Amino acid sequence: MTRKYDNRGRDQINIENGNVLLQNQSAQNQNEQLILRKVNLEVNSRLEDSLHNRIFVNLDKQSQPEQVERLWDTQIKIGAKAPAPISTNTSILEVFERSDIAGHLLILGNLGAGKTTTMLDLAKSLVEKVEQDSDEPIPVIINLSSWKNLRQSMSEWLIEELNSKYKISKDIFRKCLEDKRLLPMLDGLDEVKPEFQESCIDAINLWLNDELCPLFIVICSRQEEYANHQTQLNLNGAILLEALTDNQIQSYLANVNRNELWELLRSNSELLELVRTPLLLSITILSYNELSLDEWHKQNSTKNLIKLLLDAYIQAMFRRKFRNVSYINDTLPADKQTKYWLKFLALQMGKESQTEFLVEKMHPSTWLLNTSKIIYRFIIGLILFLLFVMPIRVIFGDILGSIMALSIGLVLGYASMLEIKLAETFDWSFTKAKKSFLSWFIPSMIIIILVGIIVGIVDWIRYSPIHGVLMMFAIILILGFFISLMAIFSSVIDGLDGMEIALKTIPNQGIWKSANNALFTSLFCVLTFGITGLSIGLCGGMLFGEILDKMSFGIIAGLVYGLFFGLMVGLKFGGFACIQHFILRTILSCNRVIPWNYAGFLNYCTERLFLQRVGGRYRFIHRLLQEHFAEMEI
Repeated sequence: MTRKYDNRGRDQINIENGNVLLQNQSAQNQNEQLILRKVNLEVNSRLEDSLHNRIFVNLDKQSQPEQVERLWDTQIKIGAKAPAPISTNTSILEVFERSDIAGHLLILGNLGAGKTTTMLDLAKSLVEKVEQDSDEPIPVIINLSSWKNLRQSMSEWLIEELNSKYKISKDIFRKCLEDKRLLPMLDGLDEVKPEFQESCIDAINLWLNDELCPLFIVICSRQEEYANHQTQLNLNGAILLEALTDNQIQSYLANVNRNELWELLRSNSELLELVRTPLLLSITILSYNELSLDEWHKQNSTKNLIKLLLDAYIQAMFRRKFRNVSYINDTLPADKQTKYWLKFLALQMGKESQTEFLVEKMHPSTWLLNTSKIIYRFIIGLILFLLFVMPIRVIFGDILGSIMALSIGLVLGYASMLEIKLAETFDWSFTKAKKSFLSWFIPSMIIIILVGIIVGIVDWIRYSPIHGVLMMFAIILILGFFISLMAIFSSVIDGLDGMEIALKTIPNQGIWKSANNALFTSLFCVLTFGITGLSIGLCGGMLFGEILDKMSFGIIAGLVYGLFFGLMVGLKFGGFACIQHFILRTILSCNRVIPWNYAGFLNYCTERLFLQRVGGRYRFIHRLLQEHFAEMEI
């Protein structure tokens, strides 16, 4: 007999596997497009608000291969290459793609030399390349200042930082790293705490030899700090952004009709040397009318000269006329008050090693002093006690209910010092919901059936067989129906997971989203238990009579339980975060260290050119200004 083989089953499996693969690729492409959009928004926003770009000068660059340790240098003994100038017309992208550098670049420069702006210019060009060719890796910009965990690998640290900054799943970033789809651009190596900088370089070098290492990488650092390290980065090449020349400064000032400033700089050699970086030149242009040359000549150090220059910049920004959209109907804050609030912000950002600030990411553990922490915990505990005391007393009685409500208030009040966990959007998992339903439903139904059988047997013996059977089925049906509804409700809630939204476009967006979700989940609980109570009341009334009494009791009981569980679920999904944030902001506002309308104030400081804003995130226009505000005496 000839055996015939049927390939239809195998073909069907191949088609299904192909469809799954296509779906996974489509989802991955969507995730990469989301990352690209967020990076593009950041790059364009930061470049637009950059002081360097306001007075853009094409910086001279110098190739410095001796600043890095290439992997093959230990095997091939060659003489050290001398620094070599790079043509002014050579773009940073051309430098990055040079065959000897091959996408492994270190950017060095002095304070305010334009390192970050140069990196952003490169990021913009790289984003354009990705838009033209989707196979190109996506640039992602991360500041190294928060690196401090010596036992954490650089890849895991990067995944956590990307998740925290861009609000996209860690698994997505891990997959992108594994597939070599990311191009890390690490800024601020010199901003890592001094005691961790050497270890940070070691961790980067170890990562560059790891299987999760990227195909390309860019790192920025101040030249002076980097030169002090014993270890060099295992990159292919380094460039140094050189100081502005006299001709560049004079030419630029002539183009912006500031010839009188050039005369001032030419007659003051100390001031001229100081403004040879784009940052300080731009600050000088914006503030030279506020500079006091008498005070200038009294200073005896570069640090004091920079301090004097930044003070003049701040004063000039307060005098500058601008279109106010943040305080349209309110009085503008006084200059002294603005400086005090910015000082407090700079101190908190420095304490947490932050370069970017989100209003909803304020933490009570770092923003409150010891006395205020006690008040904060007490107020939150009192609010939660008042919320829970009535429904719990109805359920468990006056004494036990009051004790339980007080316990909830105390426990959550103490836990409120932890991170404020937002629930800005929901992710629902069918697998988690199914597991929760089965864990509730099957054991509960077994117990209910056993109870129904036992009660039925007892009534069979005490009254009659018919009465016993009816009672058994009544208990199983009523309680089974109740448990089914409870299991469905529990599985829906357990299947939910509160997450942060991927793209924040307005300040404090996370808190408002969390408040809406907390209200939604609480009402869902109340309605679910109310309907459950009504159903049980109707069933009980039909079986045992007294329909109205049973129905009213069921509704009241359902609403009480619904209120209790609604509060619990609402707290889990955003409610507790909103209470934490509201009390924290209230205490800080009462202590006069922040204004009540914090978002409006931050936007006002953006208009004053003290801060930059990207979506709902804020940063000082330069780390130098952040440090200046933190050290300011007010």
